[in-house]
Amino acid sequence: MTSGIDWASKIPVGGTYTVSDTPTSITINTGKPNAVGFVFQVFRAGVEATTAAKGSITGGVLKIENNSSTFVLTAADVINWIVF
Repeated sequence: MTSGIDWASKIPVGGTYTVSDTPTSITINTGKPNAVGFVFQVFRAGVEATTAAKGSITGGVLKIENNSSTFVLTAADVINWIVF
Protein backbone atom coordinates (compact mmCIF):
# COMPACT_ATOMS: atom_id res chain seq x y z
CA MET A 1 0.00 0.00 0.00
CA THR A 2 1.26 3.42 -0.93
CA SER A 3 0.99 5.90 1.88
CA GLY A 4 1.49 9.64 2.03
CA ILE A 5 1.06 10.45 -1.66
CA ASP A 6 -1.94 11.08 -3.82
CA TRP A 7 -1.05 8.44 -6.42
CA ALA A 8 -4.42 8.60 -8.17
CA SER A 9 -3.83 12.21 -9.23
CA LYS A 10 -0.51 11.20 -10.82
CA ILE A 11 -2.03 8.73 -13.30
CA PRO A 12 -1.80 10.08 -16.87
CA VAL A 13 -4.92 10.46 -19.00
CA GLY A 14 -5.14 10.67 -22.75
CA GLY A 15 -7.38 10.63 -25.74
CA THR A 16 -7.91 11.39 -29.40
CA TYR A 17 -9.40 14.53 -30.90
CA THR A 18 -10.39 15.03 -34.54
CA VAL A 19 -10.26 18.60 -35.83
CA SER A 20 -13.29 20.01 -37.64
CA ASP A 21 -13.13 23.03 -39.95
CA THR A 22 -9.82 24.96 -39.98
CA PRO A 23 -9.49 26.65 -36.57
CA THR A 24 -6.48 28.67 -35.45
CA SER A 25 -6.47 26.64 -32.23
CA ILE A 26 -8.33 23.87 -30.43
CA THR A 27 -8.79 23.28 -26.72
CA ILE A 28 -9.29 19.94 -25.03
CA ASN A 29 -10.63 19.81 -21.49
CA THR A 30 -8.64 16.86 -20.20
CA GLY A 31 -10.50 16.48 -16.91
CA LYS A 32 -7.17 16.65 -15.11
CA PRO A 33 -6.96 20.18 -13.64
CA ASN A 34 -3.65 19.49 -11.86
CA ALA A 35 -1.82 18.36 -15.03
CA VAL A 36 1.62 19.89 -15.41
CA GLY A 37 2.92 18.09 -18.50
CA PHE A 38 1.67 16.87 -21.85
CA VAL A 39 2.60 15.22 -25.11
CA PHE A 40 0.66 15.25 -28.35
CA GLN A 41 0.95 14.14 -31.95
CA VAL A 42 -0.93 15.49 -34.94
CA PHE A 43 -1.62 13.11 -37.81
CA ARG A 44 -2.71 14.42 -41.21
CA ALA A 45 -3.84 11.85 -43.76
CA GLY A 46 -2.09 9.18 -41.70
CA VAL A 47 1.26 11.02 -41.61
CA GLU A 48 2.69 12.53 -38.44
CA ALA A 49 2.65 16.34 -38.79
CA THR A 50 3.42 17.65 -35.30
CA THR A 51 6.80 19.27 -35.92
CA ALA A 52 5.81 22.95 -35.79
CA ALA A 53 2.55 22.79 -33.82
CA LYS A 54 2.36 24.85 -30.62
CA GLY A 55 0.95 23.34 -27.43
CA SER A 56 0.30 24.51 -23.88
CA ILE A 57 -1.66 23.42 -20.82
CA THR A 58 -3.37 25.53 -18.17
CA GLY A 59 -5.75 24.23 -15.52
CA GLY A 60 -6.11 20.92 -17.29
CA VAL A 61 -7.05 22.46 -20.63
CA LEU A 62 -4.71 21.45 -23.43
CA LYS A 63 -4.40 24.03 -26.22
CA ILE A 64 -2.93 23.20 -29.62
CA GLU A 65 -2.57 26.01 -32.10
CA ASN A 66 -1.25 27.15 -35.44
CA ASN A 67 2.35 28.26 -35.57
CA SER A 68 2.43 31.03 -38.15
CA SER A 69 2.69 29.61 -41.65
CA THR A 70 4.72 26.51 -40.75
CA PHE A 71 1.80 24.65 -39.16
CA VAL A 72 -1.93 25.18 -39.66
CA LEU A 73 -4.61 22.97 -38.13
CA THR A 74 -6.71 21.38 -40.85
CA ALA A 75 -10.07 19.64 -40.87
CA ALA A 76 -9.67 15.90 -40.23
CA ASP A 77 -6.31 16.26 -38.41
CA VAL A 78 -6.21 13.64 -35.69
CA ILE A 79 -4.58 14.62 -32.41
CA ASN A 80 -3.47 11.97 -29.91
CA TRP A 81 -2.70 13.44 -26.50
CA ILE A 82 -1.56 12.48 -23.00
CA VAL A 83 -1.44 14.75 -19.94
CA PHE A 84 0.16 13.99 -16.59
